[in-house]
Amino acid sequence: MAACMAVVLLSFSVCSCGDDDEDSVGSRDLLLGTWNGVYYLDQEWEDGEMVNNHKEDFVNGTNRYSIEFKEDGTYVEKDVYNLSGGTNYYHGTWTYSGNKLTMIDADDEGYTEVWTVTKMTETELVYELREKEKEDGSVYEYYEQHAFVR
Repeated sequence: MAACMAVVLLSFSVCSCGDDDEDSVGSRDLLLGTWNGVYYLDQEWEDGEMVNNHKEDFVNGTNRYSIEFKEDGTYVEKDVYNLSGGTNYYHGTWTYSGNKLTMIDADDEGYTEVWTVTKMTETELVYELREKEKEDGSVYEYYEQHAFVR
């Protein structure tokens, strides 16, 4: 009887370990290098009603955007504005584990965001951020998604 219980308990622990691996997307090494923006999606809801739905397409040179993840754990974002002709650069540090990409902005007093990577292949990268907060009796929900190729 004790042996049967041990086998049953062991099977549960093996199954639960497998679930952790399902959240893993790509790897730190696969993330390294420069990724060119395809699009940026920004959505917002107030009390369940969508109040913002904006998608910016970066294809064909419009508002070119890229991010480089370096081996030393730093990143550089490049955002080119076609209307003004200017280019903004953002710097910081990053870590990657499972499917969580943590980015700490060195230019904004260490502002930290934890993105969920939903797709990572040799040529495609997609990550997203979901947030929810209550303020003055209203519930605000935010969703952002970035898609890249290389």
